[in-house]
Amino acid sequence: MLARIDSAYTWVLRAMLAIAAAYLFLQMAAIVYVTLFRTFGWAYTPASFAFIEYGFIYIMMLGSPWLVRTRGHVFIELVTGSVGPRTRRWLSRTIAVLCTLACLFLTVFGAVVAWHDIVRNEIDVRSIDIPRWIVTVSLPVGFGLMAVEFARFIFSKELMHPDKIGTFG
Repeated sequence: MLARIDSAYTWVLRAMLAIAAAYLFLQMAAIVYVTLFRTFGWAYTPASFAFIEYGFIYIMMLGSPWLVRTRGHVFIELVTGSVGPRTRRWLSRTIAVLCTLACLFLTVFGAVVAWHDIVRNEIDVRSIDIPRWIVTVSLPVGFGLMAVEFARFIFSKELMHPDKIGTFG
């Protein structure tokens, strides 16, 4: 049963990563579109600015949980690669606990912000009449799933940090 849950959860993370990758491609196309049309003085849709601007947070919130799972996020391995195995295990798990707690805090804070934005339904006038909650609703999802992924490093045999600098093994 747990294998099925993990398989479904992994599929969700991969789907989120695929959506983030597709959004990144579409965002790049939108930037080229706006740049070309502005350069030649042609009319273009101003909504493309909102699409580009909102894309940054969506790409980050959709792709980050997978990056944490695969240890593709940025971390400093100089210290953890220079200490002994016992210290590295303790240090890696401590860092994973701190990262989990930070992500849980940001999940709660992001959920409160998103909830307030949903209730108020304020329109961000800088973004062509798009409700602000469209952006903030992604925060608790992304940070919540990152917390789950950091927590996996606390309780699993696999450490978040490699045993040698520049390697995973």
